[in-house]
Amino acid sequence: RGGGRWGLWEATSPAPSAAAPPPPLTRRFRARLRVAGEEVTGCFETRDESETFQVAQLKARLGWPRVDQISGEAVERDPLWDHPEELECLKEYSFLVPPALRSRDESDSGGVGSGCRALSLDQLEAFETKGYLLGLPVLSPAELEQTLGEFDELLATRVERAPTDDARFRAAHTLSRPLHQDLVARLAQHEKVLEIVEDILGPRIVCWSAHLFCKLPGDPTQQPWHQDAGFWPLSASRALTLWLAFDDTDAENAAVTFVEGSHRLGRLPWQRTGSTHHLLTQEIPDVDLLGPLVPSCLRAGEASVHCDLTVHGSAGNFSNRRRAGLALRFVAADADCLGPMINGYRMNGGCILPRGRASDPRGHWKALRRRPGGRRRAARKAAGS
Repeated sequence: RGGGRWGLWEATSPAPSAAAPPPPLTRRFRARLRVAGEEVTGCFETRDESETFQVAQLKARLGWPRVDQISGEAVERDPLWDHPEELECLKEYSFLVPPALRSRDESDSGGVGSGCRALSLDQLEAFETKGYLLGLPVLSPAELEQTLGEFDELLATRVERAPTDDARFRAAHTLSRPLHQDLVARLAQHEKVLEIVEDILGPRIVCWSAHLFCKLPGDPTQQPWHQDAGFWPLSASRALTLWLAFDDTDAENAAVTFVEGSHRLGRLPWQRTGSTHHLLTQEIPDVDLLGPLVPSCLRAGEASVHCDLTVHGSAGNFSNRRRAGLALRFVAADADCLGPMINGYRMNGGCILPRGRASDPRGHWKALRRRPGGRRRAARKAAGS
Protein backbone atom coordinates (compact mmCIF):
# COMPACT_ATOMS: atom_id res chain seq x y z
CA ARG A 1 0.00 0.00 0.00
CA GLY A 2 3.01 2.33 -0.42
CA GLY A 3 3.13 3.03 3.31
CA GLY A 4 -0.52 4.05 3.39
CA ARG A 5 0.05 7.18 1.29
CA TRP A 6 -1.11 8.53 -2.09
CA GLY A 7 0.24 11.49 -4.03
CA LEU A 8 3.74 13.01 -4.12
CA TRP A 9 6.08 13.17 -1.15
CA GLU A 10 9.69 13.25 -0.04
CA ALA A 11 10.86 10.04 1.64
CA THR A 12 13.06 10.24 4.71
CA SER A 13 15.99 8.03 5.61
CA PRO A 14 15.49 5.52 8.44
CA ALA A 15 17.16 6.30 11.75
CA PRO A 16 20.85 5.31 11.61
CA SER A 17 22.10 2.47 13.77
CA ALA A 18 25.30 2.60 15.79
CA ALA A 19 26.77 -0.22 13.72
CA ALA A 20 26.17 1.14 10.24
CA PRO A 21 24.65 4.47 9.21
CA PRO A 22 22.30 4.21 6.22
CA PRO A 23 23.56 5.11 2.75
CA PRO A 24 22.41 8.42 1.22
CA LEU A 25 18.84 8.31 -0.08
CA THR A 26 19.33 9.51 -3.67
CA ARG A 27 15.95 8.65 -5.19
CA ARG A 28 13.95 10.13 -2.34
CA PHE A 29 10.93 11.68 -4.03
CA ARG A 30 8.00 9.30 -4.29
CA ALA A 31 4.90 9.27 -6.46
CA ARG A 32 1.95 6.95 -5.98
CA LEU A 33 -1.18 7.80 -7.95
CA ARG A 34 -4.46 6.15 -8.83
CA VAL A 35 -5.12 7.11 -12.45
CA ALA A 36 -7.93 5.65 -14.57
CA GLY A 37 -8.36 2.82 -12.08
CA GLU A 38 -4.70 1.79 -12.08
CA GLU A 39 -1.98 2.37 -9.51
CA VAL A 40 1.16 4.02 -10.91
CA THR A 41 4.32 4.61 -8.89
CA GLY A 42 7.79 6.05 -9.29
CA CYS A 43 10.92 7.15 -7.38
CA PHE A 44 12.85 10.24 -8.39
CA GLU A 45 15.89 12.29 -7.45
CA THR A 46 14.11 15.64 -7.51
CA ARG A 47 10.68 17.05 -6.78
CA ASP A 48 10.46 18.43 -10.31
CA GLU A 49 10.96 14.94 -11.74
CA SER A 50 8.13 13.53 -9.62
CA GLU A 51 5.81 16.34 -10.73
CA THR A 52 6.77 15.78 -14.38
CA PHE A 53 5.89 12.09 -13.93
CA GLN A 54 2.51 13.04 -12.45
CA VAL A 55 1.68 15.41 -15.34
CA ALA A 56 2.69 12.78 -17.92
CA GLN A 57 0.51 10.11 -16.30
CA LEU A 58 -2.55 12.39 -16.19
CA LYS A 59 -2.09 13.30 -19.84
CA ALA A 60 -1.42 9.78 -21.09
CA ARG A 61 -4.12 7.98 -19.12
CA LEU A 62 -6.86 10.62 -18.77
CA GLY A 63 -6.13 13.13 -21.53
CA TRP A 64 -6.03 15.80 -18.81
CA PRO A 65 -5.97 18.66 -19.36
CA ARG A 66 -7.54 18.95 -22.80
CA VAL A 67 -5.21 21.86 -23.60
CA ASP A 68 -1.57 21.02 -22.86
CA GLN A 69 -0.74 24.43 -21.49
CA ILE A 70 -3.47 25.27 -18.99
CA SER A 71 -2.74 28.98 -19.08
CA GLY A 72 -0.37 31.16 -21.06
CA GLU A 73 -0.02 33.57 -18.16
CA ALA A 74 0.84 33.12 -14.52
CA VAL A 75 -2.25 32.74 -12.38
CA GLU A 76 -2.18 35.15 -9.48
CA ARG A 77 -2.86 33.69 -6.07
CA ASP A 78 -6.15 34.65 -4.47
CA PRO A 79 -5.46 37.56 -2.09
CA LEU A 80 -8.20 36.50 0.34
CA TRP A 81 -7.98 32.70 0.46
CA ASP A 82 -4.40 31.85 -0.59
CA HIS A 83 -0.83 31.85 0.74
CA PRO A 84 2.31 33.51 -0.69
CA GLU A 85 4.04 31.73 -3.57
CA GLU A 86 7.31 31.30 -1.66
CA LEU A 87 5.68 28.75 0.69
CA GLU A 88 4.72 26.41 -2.15
CA CYS A 89 8.06 24.60 -2.29
CA LEU A 90 7.76 23.71 1.42
CA LYS A 91 4.45 21.87 1.07
CA GLU A 92 3.79 18.17 0.61
CA TYR A 93 0.73 16.96 -1.27
CA SER A 94 -0.07 13.40 -0.22
CA PHE A 95 -3.15 11.70 1.20
CA LEU A 96 -2.49 9.63 4.31
CA VAL A 97 -4.73 6.59 4.75
CA PRO A 98 -6.80 6.67 8.01
CA PRO A 99 -4.90 5.16 10.96
CA ALA A 100 -7.31 2.26 11.53
CA LEU A 101 -6.69 1.03 7.97
CA ARG A 102 -2.93 1.40 8.32
CA SER A 103 -3.01 -0.54 11.59
CA ARG A 104 -5.13 -3.28 10.05
CA ASP A 105 -2.81 -3.69 7.08
CA GLU A 106 0.30 -3.73 9.25
CA SER A 107 -1.10 -6.33 11.66
CA ASP A 108 -3.23 -8.39 9.23
CA SER A 109 -5.84 -8.49 12.00
CA GLY A 110 -8.74 -8.21 9.59
CA GLY A 111 -10.07 -5.13 11.36
CA VAL A 112 -10.55 -6.59 14.82
CA GLY A 113 -10.19 -3.92 17.48
CA SER A 114 -9.89 -1.03 15.02
CA GLY A 115 -10.73 1.53 17.71
CA CYS A 116 -13.12 3.50 15.49
CA ARG A 117 -16.07 5.13 17.24
CA ALA A 118 -18.19 6.73 14.51
CA LEU A 119 -17.08 5.16 11.22
CA SER A 120 -16.86 1.53 10.19
CA LEU A 121 -13.86 0.09 8.40
CA ASP A 122 -16.03 -0.10 5.26
CA GLN A 123 -16.66 3.64 5.53
CA LEU A 124 -12.97 4.35 6.04
CA GLU A 125 -12.16 2.24 2.98
CA ALA A 126 -14.73 4.26 1.03
CA PHE A 127 -13.08 7.46 2.23
CA GLU A 128 -9.69 6.20 1.04
CA THR A 129 -11.17 5.26 -2.34
CA LYS A 130 -13.43 8.26 -2.96
CA GLY A 131 -11.92 11.07 -0.90
CA TYR A 132 -15.24 11.91 0.78
CA LEU A 133 -18.17 10.44 2.72
CA LEU A 134 -21.82 11.49 2.58
CA GLY A 135 -24.88 11.19 4.80
CA LEU A 136 -23.16 10.96 8.17
CA PRO A 137 -25.72 11.52 10.96
CA VAL A 138 -24.67 14.21 13.43
CA LEU A 139 -27.55 16.26 14.89
CA SER A 140 -30.61 14.89 16.65
CA PRO A 141 -33.98 16.48 15.76
CA ALA A 142 -33.84 18.62 18.92
CA GLU A 143 -30.26 19.72 18.20
CA LEU A 144 -31.19 20.57 14.62
CA GLU A 145 -34.14 22.69 15.76
CA GLN A 146 -31.90 24.62 18.16
CA THR A 147 -29.20 25.04 15.52
CA LEU A 148 -31.62 26.35 12.90
CA GLY A 149 -33.05 28.86 15.36
CA GLU A 150 -29.62 30.25 16.18
CA PHE A 151 -28.48 30.27 12.55
CA ASP A 152 -31.63 32.01 11.32
CA GLU A 153 -31.06 34.72 13.91
CA LEU A 154 -27.46 35.18 12.81
CA LEU A 155 -28.48 35.25 9.16
CA ALA A 156 -31.18 37.87 9.79
CA THR A 157 -28.63 40.25 11.31
CA ARG A 158 -26.58 39.95 8.12
CA VAL A 159 -29.20 40.27 5.38
CA GLU A 160 -32.15 42.23 6.78
CA ARG A 161 -30.62 45.64 5.92
CA ALA A 162 -29.01 44.68 2.60
CA PRO A 163 -30.20 47.17 -0.04
CA THR A 164 -30.00 44.83 -3.08
CA ASP A 165 -30.20 41.14 -3.91
CA ASP A 166 -26.47 41.06 -4.66
CA ALA A 167 -25.77 42.59 -1.26
CA ARG A 168 -28.04 40.01 0.40
CA PHE A 169 -26.24 37.16 -1.35
CA ARG A 170 -22.83 38.45 -0.27
CA ALA A 171 -23.98 39.07 3.28
CA ALA A 172 -25.36 35.54 3.59
CA HIS A 173 -21.97 34.12 2.57
CA THR A 174 -19.92 36.02 5.15
CA LEU A 175 -20.03 35.92 8.93
CA SER A 176 -17.24 37.68 10.78
CA ARG A 177 -15.17 35.80 13.37
CA PRO A 178 -17.04 32.49 12.97
CA LEU A 179 -15.03 30.58 15.61
CA HIS A 180 -16.11 33.21 18.15
CA GLN A 181 -19.80 32.41 17.60
CA ASP A 182 -21.37 30.20 20.26
CA LEU A 183 -23.16 28.17 17.59
CA VAL A 184 -19.95 27.38 15.70
CA ALA A 185 -17.90 26.68 18.83
CA ARG A 186 -20.53 24.24 20.10
CA LEU A 187 -20.79 22.34 16.83
CA ALA A 188 -17.00 22.21 16.39
CA GLN A 189 -16.84 20.36 19.71
CA HIS A 190 -19.90 18.17 19.17
CA GLU A 191 -18.89 14.67 20.17
CA LYS A 192 -20.25 13.09 16.99
CA VAL A 193 -18.26 15.56 14.88
CA LEU A 194 -15.07 14.82 16.82
CA GLU A 195 -15.55 11.07 16.56
CA ILE A 196 -15.86 11.27 12.77
CA VAL A 197 -12.80 13.49 12.39
CA GLU A 198 -10.67 11.51 14.83
CA ASP A 199 -11.50 8.24 13.06
CA ILE A 200 -9.97 9.74 9.90
CA LEU A 201 -7.12 11.94 11.17
CA GLY A 202 -6.31 10.38 14.53
CA PRO A 203 -6.80 11.66 18.10
CA ARG A 204 -4.79 14.89 17.90
CA ILE A 205 -6.83 17.37 15.90
CA VAL A 206 -7.66 21.08 15.98
CA CYS A 207 -10.42 23.10 14.35
CA TRP A 208 -8.58 25.99 12.75
CA SER A 209 -11.42 27.57 10.75
CA ALA A 210 -15.12 27.50 10.01
CA HIS A 211 -17.41 29.01 7.39
CA LEU A 212 -21.17 29.40 7.54
CA PHE A 213 -22.13 28.89 3.90
CA CYS A 214 -25.57 30.05 2.84
CA LYS A 215 -26.76 30.25 -0.75
CA LEU A 216 -30.11 31.96 -0.81
CA PRO A 217 -32.61 31.13 -3.57
CA GLY A 218 -31.48 32.83 -6.76
CA ASP A 219 -27.87 33.32 -5.63
CA PRO A 220 -25.70 32.88 -8.76
CA THR A 221 -22.40 32.57 -6.84
CA GLN A 222 -20.27 29.63 -7.93
CA GLN A 223 -17.46 27.95 -6.06
CA PRO A 224 -15.01 26.97 -8.85
CA TRP A 225 -13.48 23.50 -8.90
CA HIS A 226 -10.57 23.42 -6.47
CA GLN A 227 -8.54 21.47 -3.91
CA ASP A 228 -8.38 23.04 -0.46
CA ALA A 229 -4.78 21.91 -0.01
CA GLY A 230 -3.63 24.25 -2.76
CA PHE A 231 -4.69 27.29 -0.71
CA TRP A 232 -3.62 26.31 2.79
CA PRO A 233 0.02 26.78 3.94
CA LEU A 234 0.39 23.38 5.57
CA SER A 235 3.57 21.29 5.65
CA ALA A 236 1.50 18.23 4.71
CA SER A 237 -2.00 17.54 3.40
CA ARG A 238 -3.43 16.49 6.76
CA ALA A 239 -6.65 18.51 6.79
CA LEU A 240 -10.30 17.81 6.11
CA THR A 241 -13.62 19.63 6.05
CA LEU A 242 -16.78 18.40 7.72
CA TRP A 243 -19.77 20.10 6.05
CA LEU A 244 -22.82 20.01 8.33
CA ALA A 245 -26.12 20.59 6.52
CA PHE A 246 -28.67 22.94 8.09
CA ASP A 247 -31.03 22.45 5.10
CA ASP A 248 -31.64 19.48 2.84
CA THR A 249 -29.12 19.73 0.00
CA ASP A 250 -29.04 18.23 -3.50
CA ALA A 251 -28.01 19.18 -7.02
CA GLU A 252 -31.08 21.39 -7.43
CA ASN A 253 -30.12 23.83 -4.66
CA ALA A 254 -26.38 23.86 -5.42
CA ALA A 255 -25.01 21.12 -3.20
CA VAL A 256 -21.25 20.73 -3.08
CA THR A 257 -20.14 18.32 -5.81
CA PHE A 258 -17.09 16.08 -5.43
CA VAL A 259 -14.82 14.52 -8.08
CA GLU A 260 -14.59 10.93 -6.91
CA GLY A 261 -11.05 9.64 -6.43
CA SER A 262 -9.39 12.95 -7.29
CA HIS A 263 -7.52 13.01 -3.96
CA ARG A 264 -5.24 10.24 -5.23
CA LEU A 265 -4.04 12.26 -8.24
CA GLY A 266 -1.80 14.65 -6.31
CA ARG A 267 -1.90 18.44 -6.48
CA LEU A 268 -3.56 19.60 -9.72
CA PRO A 269 -2.66 22.84 -11.56
CA TRP A 270 -5.28 25.53 -11.93
CA GLN A 271 -6.20 28.36 -14.29
CA ARG A 272 -7.99 31.66 -13.89
CA THR A 273 -11.70 31.07 -13.39
CA GLY A 274 -14.03 31.95 -16.23
CA SER A 275 -17.16 32.27 -14.09
CA THR A 276 -18.74 35.68 -13.54
CA HIS A 277 -19.98 35.18 -9.97
CA HIS A 278 -17.36 33.34 -7.94
CA LEU A 279 -15.73 33.09 -4.52
CA LEU A 280 -12.31 31.89 -5.72
CA THR A 281 -10.25 33.38 -8.54
CA GLN A 282 -8.75 30.05 -9.73
CA GLU A 283 -10.25 26.78 -10.92
CA ILE A 284 -9.13 23.31 -11.95
CA PRO A 285 -10.19 22.71 -15.58
CA ASP A 286 -11.73 19.68 -17.29
CA VAL A 287 -12.77 17.94 -14.08
CA ASP A 288 -15.06 15.61 -16.04
CA LEU A 289 -11.89 13.80 -17.15
CA LEU A 290 -10.67 13.25 -13.60
CA GLY A 291 -13.49 11.10 -12.21
CA PRO A 292 -17.25 10.84 -11.60
CA LEU A 293 -18.98 14.02 -10.37
CA VAL A 294 -21.04 13.25 -7.25
CA PRO A 295 -23.38 15.82 -5.65
CA SER A 296 -23.43 15.88 -1.86
CA CYS A 297 -27.07 14.98 -1.20
CA LEU A 298 -27.69 15.47 2.52
CA ARG A 299 -30.63 15.70 4.87
CA ALA A 300 -30.59 18.54 7.38
CA GLY A 301 -28.54 17.40 10.38
CA GLU A 302 -26.31 15.13 8.28
CA ALA A 303 -22.73 15.83 7.29
CA SER A 304 -20.29 15.15 4.52
CA VAL A 305 -16.55 14.99 5.03
CA HIS A 306 -13.81 15.40 2.44
CA CYS A 307 -10.03 15.53 2.50
CA ASP A 308 -8.10 18.61 1.42
CA LEU A 309 -6.95 17.03 -1.86
CA THR A 310 -10.45 16.11 -3.08
CA VAL A 311 -11.53 18.30 -6.01
CA HIS A 312 -14.91 19.92 -5.35
CA GLY A 313 -17.06 22.92 -6.22
CA SER A 314 -20.65 24.14 -6.36
CA ALA A 315 -22.91 25.92 -8.81
CA GLY A 316 -25.25 28.86 -8.32
CA ASN A 317 -28.51 28.22 -6.51
CA PHE A 318 -31.28 28.81 -9.06
CA SER A 319 -33.91 26.90 -7.06
CA ASN A 320 -36.48 28.33 -4.67
CA ARG A 321 -34.81 26.57 -1.70
CA ARG A 322 -32.07 27.85 0.56
CA ARG A 323 -28.86 25.84 0.92
CA ALA A 324 -27.19 26.49 4.27
CA GLY A 325 -24.56 24.63 6.24
CA LEU A 326 -21.46 24.92 8.36
CA ALA A 327 -18.02 23.96 7.06
CA LEU A 328 -15.75 22.95 9.96
CA ARG A 329 -12.09 22.71 8.97
CA PHE A 330 -9.88 20.39 10.99
CA VAL A 331 -6.19 19.56 10.72
CA ALA A 332 -4.07 16.87 12.32
CA ALA A 333 -1.87 18.57 14.89
CA ASP A 334 1.31 16.93 13.55
CA ALA A 335 1.14 19.20 10.49
CA ASP A 336 2.78 22.63 10.65
CA CYS A 337 1.43 25.98 9.55
CA LEU A 338 4.28 27.25 7.34
CA GLY A 339 3.40 30.94 7.52
CA PRO A 340 0.62 33.49 7.12
CA MET A 341 -1.86 33.73 4.28
CA ILE A 342 -1.50 36.64 1.84
CA ASN A 343 -4.00 38.60 3.95
CA GLY A 344 -1.87 38.06 7.08
CA TYR A 345 -4.10 35.41 8.70
CA ARG A 346 -2.27 32.57 10.46
CA MET A 347 -4.01 29.21 10.51
CA ASN A 348 -2.44 28.28 13.85
CA GLY A 349 -2.99 31.63 15.54
CA GLY A 350 -6.39 30.99 17.11
CA CYS A 351 -7.96 27.52 16.97
CA ILE A 352 -10.47 25.42 18.85
CA LEU A 353 -8.61 22.64 20.65
CA PRO A 354 -11.49 20.24 21.34
CA ARG A 355 -9.53 18.02 23.76
CA GLY A 356 -7.65 20.87 25.40
CA ARG A 357 -3.88 20.50 25.55
CA ALA A 358 -4.21 16.86 24.52
CA SER A 359 -5.28 18.07 21.08
CA ASP A 360 -1.76 19.40 20.43
CA PRO A 361 0.78 18.58 23.15
CA ARG A 362 3.61 20.35 21.30
CA GLY A 363 1.70 23.66 21.31
CA HIS A 364 2.09 24.61 17.64
CA TRP A 365 -1.65 25.27 17.24
CA LYS A 366 -2.69 28.06 19.58
CA ALA A 367 -5.99 28.09 21.47
CA LEU A 368 -8.51 30.72 20.44
CA ARG A 369 -9.25 33.56 22.82
CA ARG A 370 -12.96 33.79 22.21
CA ARG A 371 -14.78 37.07 22.07
CA PRO A 372 -18.35 36.98 23.39
CA GLY A 373 -19.98 37.82 20.03
CA GLY A 374 -22.87 35.40 20.32
CA ARG A 375 -23.45 36.09 24.02
CA ARG A 376 -23.32 39.85 23.49
CA ARG A 377 -25.94 39.67 20.75
CA ALA A 378 -28.21 37.54 22.92
CA ALA A 379 -27.83 39.97 25.80
CA ARG A 380 -28.75 42.94 23.59
CA LYS A 381 -31.80 41.08 22.33
CA ALA A 382 -32.91 40.24 25.89
CA ALA A 383 -32.41 43.85 26.99
CA GLY A 384 -34.56 45.14 24.18
CA SER A 385 -37.44 42.74 24.81
